[in-house]
Amino acid sequence: MRARALLIMLVLPLISCAALTGSPAATQAAQQARQNAFIIKPYVNWVDTSSAHVVWVSGPQAPAGSVTARCADQEVKAGAGATPIAGRAELLHVATLKGLRAGARYEYSASCGAESEQGAFRTAPAGAVPIRFAVYGDTRSNPDDHAAVSRAIAAERPEFVAHTGDFVSDGAVWELWRPEFFGPARPFLQDATFWPVRGNHEGDAVLYRALFVLPGNELYYSFDYGNVHFIVLDSQLGGRQREAMVRWLEKDLARTDAEWILASYHIPTFNVGGHGSKWGREDVLPVLEKGGVDFVLNGHSHVYERFLPIGPVGEKPIIHVVTGGGGAPRYSVRASPILVGGIGLSMLNYCVFEVDGDHLKMTAKMPDGSVLDELKLVKHNGRFQDEIMAQAVETKWAEGVISIFANVQADFETVPKPGEKVNVILSGGFPNGAKVALQPAGGPGGWAFEPCELTAADGKVRFQARVPQSFHVNGISLAPPLRLNLTVTAGAKTWKQDNLTAQVPGPVLSRLTPTPEAVPLPPAPEGVVVDGDLSEWQDVSPLPLPFHNGEVGPVRLCWSSRGLYGALSATDASVKANPDSPWTADSLELFIDKACARKLQSDDGTAQYVFSPAPQGQGVLIPHGVNQNRTDAVKCAWLPVEGGYAMEFMIPADFLAPARMEAGSKMGLNFCLNDDGRPVRQFYSDKRNNGWHTPFGWGIVVLSK
Repeated sequence: MRARALLIMLVLPLISCAALTGSPAATQAAQQARQNAFIIKPYVNWVDTSSAHVVWVSGPQAPAGSVTARCADQEVKAGAGATPIAGRAELLHVATLKGLRAGARYEYSASCGAESEQGAFRTAPAGAVPIRFAVYGDTRSNPDDHAAVSRAIAAERPEFVAHTGDFVSDGAVWELWRPEFFGPARPFLQDATFWPVRGNHEGDAVLYRALFVLPGNELYYSFDYGNVHFIVLDSQLGGRQREAMVRWLEKDLARTDAEWILASYHIPTFNVGGHGSKWGREDVLPVLEKGGVDFVLNGHSHVYERFLPIGPVGEKPIIHVVTGGGGAPRYSVRASPILVGGIGLSMLNYCVFEVDGDHLKMTAKMPDGSVLDELKLVKHNGRFQDEIMAQAVETKWAEGVISIFANVQADFETVPKPGEKVNVILSGGFPNGAKVALQPAGGPGGWAFEPCELTAADGKVRFQARVPQSFHVNGISLAPPLRLNLTVTAGAKTWKQDNLTAQVPGPVLSRLTPTPEAVPLPPAPEGVVVDGDLSEWQDVSPLPLPFHNGEVGPVRLCWSSRGLYGALSATDASVKANPDSPWTADSLELFIDKACARKLQSDDGTAQYVFSPAPQGQGVLIPHGVNQNRTDAVKCAWLPVEGGYAMEFMIPADFLAPARMEAGSKMGLNFCLNDDGRPVRQFYSDKRNNGWHTPFGWGIVVLSK
């Protein structure tokens, strides 16, 4: 609901004496946790035709374990070596099963002390037999959604599952791996081999490499499964490491003679919605195309997208798929004629692959089993069937068309006024001399203009349109938006996209939107103390900033050379707190645009604080970029009062730089009051403004004398 990227969560509860001294029950629980044999239950990595690796995590005092695996007429046993996990006391247990039979299903029992866990896996077949596997990614942040996707994948009974990266919110935080990944993924982890890809949220990959047992250097590797050769690359590598990976890729592709070649890495080479990524186009993509890769599977953007086949002229193209719907917050999609269906899908998703000889079927699904997309390929003499080859788009055209249709922007020669005509300047990198045909697509009450065909010059075309009567700037966009049916013809190529929304860049929005009138903040009362007692605030009025319901208050702010002071009188029949996630309980979220830059996106120039009536007396979350050794400098205190609670807070002056705590200084400001996680008072700079979460839509305050 609100941008959390600015936060490094730090809650400052008071610690009770009982917790300091430790009770017998707590001591016993701690001992049990240290001895726990299966902190993370067994999962299987790195399977080939004759071996498999069974992995689990235990407490630091758990005994050595072992694994027994059985197929129809064979039993194999292996001891599990235990090694400490980097930076942790927990142990990683790995049992390497050898001498297995190709293509056989094994059921195993992993034993560690008095505990045991069961699972199953299938070794890689030696030849071209029917196989089934699943691909999905971006499972971070929302365990319930991830669990729903995992249950659906398990129901597909895949032989292996590949993950396109971003397992957890922060891969360097150990405490996130079990609740965000291993726990929700358990339904398929206990019955299929697992192959991971590093995403950007895995950070330096220390825990990623510790938790997964993989071939090669573990960041990039390949494996064979039947007549499928599967390549994993690392889109986080740069410099010489990336150069080495590209050289390795060339050699790996030269060695394989598999019927089907799939490559997976986190950040897409082709992507329209979400991040609009284009990783590896210069160095990796040419190698993949030359090496005959059939599929490229990515995540990073939390959408589903399948592109038209893309490749060099006359050669077998590559099918590029973005499947980043494993549970992370969904991203917005954008239209493009290069996408199958014209637009991506913003929903939970995963892909199932069925390979049988020279036939391959890919089905994209939602957790409820609904089919989002289906593709059937037949390969003969290194080429797809004629139907697919006829859809192929030359690589350079794909890059250009994505850029054009994803970056169509509108500017205006004068400020649009409702009901009047205005000259529109449409830009998007149109090739010079290209024919650009436009038709209105907004429907009744939208932008009106005559269909026209224009010639692009300097990447732009100009036309005249009538402004809708209901026109206004709505947050970070126009309302109603300027929608177009757009056709671009360059040379012998014609591309068409209906119902395309023209974007409006920040400088244009700033020119069209009046700057909010600055609200004066008075100097702090003499002797103000952050203790929850608001008696010294009697002469400070609530901020006259309107909320979505037209009301004013109840937040009061003032300043001194020491910093920004605040007070809140909240009406609340039942005060509820959640120190770990205060915005889900009772809290005040305060957003500050320190440079008053009014940008369309939050960045390091903005800060977010969450003040909460925590059970032990105080709770505050500190924004990204703050010196974590000084978090106690941000003060917060509260007191219960009749009918609710009173709260005071103070943010030090140096936390607000580059703003100077002196008369005349300005800052952007926004805030939201939550009651049990529900916004009850939410500031808008305009009652029609839905861009409250971006600095562009915030109010402005000025420090007065």
